[in-house]
Amino acid sequence: MNSKTPKRIISIILILLILSCCASTSNPRISNFYDNSEPNDVSKKMLRNISAANQKKDFKIIYFSDSSNKTKKFLEGVTTSFFFQKSLNNNKKEISFKKISPSSLCEEVDSLSFKIIVFSDDDLNVDSSCLSDFNSDILLVYLNGNIIYPKNNFVSLDNQNYFEELFLDKIFENDDYLFISKNIDEIEKLVTNLENNNSFYDTNAFLLIDGTNDFENEIAKVFDIKNSENRKNNLQRLINKDLKFISRSRKDVKKVIVSSSSDIANRIIPAFKYNLLFDLDIYNLPNHYDVWKETSAPSDLEGTFGLEYPILVNKINLGSKDFFSYSPESKINYSLGFDLINFLNYGNGYFGLLGEYKYKENEVKISPINISFEEGNLVQNLN
Repeated sequence: MNSKTPKRIISIILILLILSCCASTSNPRISNFYDNSEPNDVSKKMLRNISAANQKKDFKIIYFSDSSNKTKKFLEGVTTSFFFQKSLNNNKKEISFKKISPSSLCEEVDSLSFKIIVFSDDDLNVDSSCLSDFNSDILLVYLNGNIIYPKNNFVSLDNQNYFEELFLDKIFENDDYLFISKNIDEIEKLVTNLENNNSFYDTNAFLLIDGTNDFENEIAKVFDIKNSENRKNNLQRLINKDLKFISRSRKDVKKVIVSSSSDIANRIIPAFKYNLLFDLDIYNLPNHYDVWKETSAPSDLEGTFGLEYPILVNKINLGSKDFFSYSPESKINYSLGFDLINFLNYGNGYFGLLGEYKYKENEVKISPINISFEEGNLVQNLN
């Protein structure tokens, strides 16, 4: 065999690598992806997977109403994803959008393209009699919490079960936790998980809040701090001396799990510190920190850890100039639209704006990343 042949092959490979590198960096979508910030392992993986999700088929997006902000942001994310791929790969595949009446769904689902059917809070009385006949080329997207047709392939943010990882980490192994949520459905979901795992629970372990709560007083009540302070004041009067007040944390609570929003989480955690409750493990579920918002700071969540969507902790440039101003919820719905197109092209294991996607039976499951706040810095890790 000619000894020059391996050298020639290696040379050709190196030239191709250099050319592909130059082509990637010269593409403005690629070169501006990191939004002038230092890329990390998470943002690098996002770009690799997004770039590899070359569109392989035509998509038809069917929706019934665009009055919902969730629907608008989802469709915007789909559109951005399509043009992002067009800028990377010169293919002939297309995406079409069609707004229809609820009664005419069955007239649309027999077309040849892959259908993504979007349901929002406004959609009622949809004629779904034909959906059971089309399972392989339809994905149902629920932007509300109502799963109407669970036998079809579907995805729902509200149906994601992030408690599964908490059970793996044995967070609920002992009855020493407090679960704080702004959503009664999340409390009901946790109760169902506890019962399915044969775990004992106390109804006093759940605290329902809303954005108007006085969190300092709310936390003080839960941990019986007001009574502790009253006892200190009475004792001071009796002995006629000033006493240093140290908060008496409830001995039955060692862990706190918070499921709220970035607007609430960065107020709840300081409320624990305000009440001098420093001896608790505080775990946050997704949508608790938004790096795009100037009001958010890692110091607000110092010493806590949990799960988060990659897009909320990484400033990247998707080509949407208004994205930074969206609410966290709008960013999430936009990201779901962006990711689903790429996931359907890439397949199981796609890592996008909301994390890693895979089918579990007929449901699309999303796995966010692990993050923690240490010494004033946000630390994020691939699972």
